[in-house]
Amino acid sequence: MEQILFAILAAVALVSGLATIAWRSPLRSAFSLIICLFALAGIFVTLLAHFLAAMQLLVYAGAIMVLFVFVIMLLDLSERGRELQVSMLPVLGVLAVLAVAGKFAKTVISSHGLLADVPPAVPDTFGTIPGVAELLLGQFLLPFELVSLLLLVAVVGAVVVARRRFWREGK
Repeated sequence: MEQILFAILAAVALVSGLATIAWRSPLRSAFSLIICLFALAGIFVTLLAHFLAAMQLLVYAGAIMVLFVFVIMLLDLSERGRELQVSMLPVLGVLAVLAVAGKFAKTVISSHGLLADVPPAVPDTFGTIPGVAELLLGQFLLPFELVSLLLLVAVVGAVVVARRRFWREGK
């Protein structure tokens, strides 16, 4: 049952991730990304990483996506069309996803990793607060800080652009 739920959530995450890069409207892309983040939280639950699922919902699907939607609304990006945009970049993205999925399927079939009766052992600290803190503030400290700096720069840039537009229009 867990494998079926995992497969359904993975399909939802994949489809909503593709919709995120395919929609022309930034707001629709943001909502597709929110659906993808909820599906990823469900995947964390199927992997018994409840803390990571809660953090996925609170931090990413909650706070970060509210920030993204706020910036989109602040910049007043109009919807250009309601249809999906088919350009070269999404097509290349789909091809890359298919290549990775093919490699993954080949690895699973050859090693029987996910098809085995007994799942591989998971460390006791997997998905716990100390385990996540050890990885996030130890091994992945630099990428974590770079992402937070990138988000700060994006927010400041959006405010500067909106402020210039606000003063230019004389409001």
